[in-house]
Amino acid sequence: MKSLELLDPLTWAKTVNDKWIVHHNLNNSADDWMRHLAALDDGRLVPSCEIARAMCAARDRMVDPKPWFYAGLFHLATAAEAHRFLANHALTRATVPPLTNDETVRLWLERNTPETAALLDRLRQTLAGIISSCELRLLLGRGEASGL
Repeated sequence: MKSLELLDPLTWAKTVNDKWIVHHNLNNSADDWMRHLAALDDGRLVPSCEIARAMCAARDRMVDPKPWFYAGLFHLATAAEAHRFLANHALTRATVPPLTNDETVRLWLERNTPETAALLDRLRQTLAGIISSCELRLLLGRGEASGL
């Protein structure tokens, strides 16, 4: 794992995503998402990978890293992008800010356990903290959010 820490954010995210066995081809959706962001070239690709890395670092080491990784990777998705790339991935879709009050997210959450709701809350709170920290660095620094 030490060697992974030395990788640039995009290579790190691709490497981590390729190593995991996931449900409903979430790794393929993540690959498609990263290709989509690369094609758009709108500045979200590297920050998305940095957020994913920060989420993995923020979690308890005894907790499965996959929900944390994917919540971070897709955090900057629009509502339309989340519906497109996360159609079969309700937990990750529920972490995307434009879908916070989405009817499908609310219905999914109503049908799940308190443990799922607690995980979603932890993911959302951690994402908010990472984004706030990043925005503060932007205000205090040179206008760069390096080293999320």
